[in-house]
Amino acid sequence: MTKQTLGGWLVHVMRESDGALSLEESLHAIMESMKIYFPCQSVAVITIDDTTGELRIKTSRQISYTFVKKFHRDGPSPMAERVVLEQSPMLLQELAPDSEQYNEIKLEHDFASAVLAPVVRNQRGVGYIFCDRTAEDEAFNDSDLLHLQVIGYLIGNLIEKFELVKESKKLSQLDDATGVLQYKAFIPSLGVEFERARKHDYPVVLSLIAVDAFRKYIETYGIDQAHDLLKEVADVAREQISEVDVIARFGADEFVLCLSGEDNNAAATKLQSIRSSVQEHVVGQGDFSIDVTIGALQLAGDRDLRRSLQDILSALGKSLVEAKSDRSGQVIVAHLE
Repeated sequence: MTKQTLGGWLVHVMRESDGALSLEESLHAIMESMKIYFPCQSVAVITIDDTTGELRIKTSRQISYTFVKKFHRDGPSPMAERVVLEQSPMLLQELAPDSEQYNEIKLEHDFASAVLAPVVRNQRGVGYIFCDRTAEDEAFNDSDLLHLQVIGYLIGNLIEKFELVKESKKLSQLDDATGVLQYKAFIPSLGVEFERARKHDYPVVLSLIAVDAFRKYIETYGIDQAHDLLKEVADVAREQISEVDVIARFGADEFVLCLSGEDNNAAATKLQSIRSSVQEHVVGQGDFSIDVTIGALQLAGDRDLRRSLQDILSALGKSLVEAKSDRSGQVIVAHLE
């Protein structure tokens, strides 16, 4: 294995990071390899939060966990900001330890020379690499700047890769027709919510929402128009629920909804509001009225929340059947027997 040249090292580190399952794992491979190829006192990858502008130490070598945990900056120093904006590395030699510039960029250790190199993702600076050496080490030179700049581009590509993987995974969990979660993605979310409800002792209400006109739509207009109808219903339902509530497609013409922390009356009111909103705002093809039937089930207490999913879904299905036979149109939240 050749690591004496930048090209050889890049081949090595790309092999090492190729099988990584996370950005952190890939960065760890880079940091470990830099011990041999690019010796230094300490090195850190520092990213800039897109929303807040705050700095985050994504990963680091020879910097203590205690320092990383306490590290917090409102934003990059003027020097670091210049590096990021201009996407050009900066070499700093023999800064006075009591100078403002020195303290702006210093991390945990005193140093004699340092390099700031931009991390570039999709042609945009998103952070920088900090690398330093002591007076006993060989000082950084122009070749080091070039090498660290290449490493910054490599890290930027890794960030892009794992963001795309994350987005792809998210999209793979969504139902193509409606944009809500697929049922297979809903189950893990439900397990997390049940665990949270047990811990904080609050009730959970599950609901099945059946779109009554779906099968008529298939017969009259075809499957594509029927899916458009489902999306209209899903969009209206999402407007009526909170961010902590979870909705997923359950079957051909049904949605399953998890309402957290709602008692029977509050849940019934919210579900009734969903039904009314569907009746008022879902237009469809305009040839006949759109309505939904809603069955609901409250789970409260450790005993309910530890019941098997099969028992819970069986009881929930029963509540939907009862709702379909009830002509009053009122949403009733049942209890798990």
